[in-house]
Amino acid sequence: MKKPLVILCVLFLLGGCSSKYAVTFDSYPQGATLICDGTNWGYTPKTLYYDNSVKKQRTLNLRACSANWVSGAREVYGIIPVSLYPNGASQTLQRPNAPNAYVDHSFSLQVQQNRKMTQVLQETRAIQAEQERVKQQKQQEDNTQYLCNLGLLNHLSCK
Repeated sequence: MKKPLVILCVLFLLGGCSSKYAVTFDSYPQGATLICDGTNWGYTPKTLYYDNSVKKQRTLNLRACSANWVSGAREVYGIIPVSLYPNGASQTLQRPNAPNAYVDHSFSLQVQQNRKMTQVLQETRAIQAEQERVKQQKQQEDNTQYLCNLGLLNHLSCK
């Protein structure tokens, strides 16, 4: 009885967001804050996952979502024709012609740098974890060989 339940759980987990309708919100310049129905979703680009029932609709109204740049410029997302994009969609907003565009472009670069730094940090941590694992494995092999050399261990790994 447990086996079918485990298989069902694994299939559910593997399905993950694939059963959802993905919408990627982007902006130019990137780094605008995505606000939907009063909820701050972070900086663009950002992908949100809508319930699969969206695929039954002709359109998806995104007018409750806006890109908000640090300069105060703001633009509202539009409507997605779901029938043309049944597997998900992407919408990019151009920053309106408003004062202080340089502020938004500068902030966009900062956001991109922060994302890259975060990625490099994660990769560095993964490398360090692997190095530590290899070091511990080597230490364990050395300890085993030491015990073998002393005659305290009679094991297949003894040389």
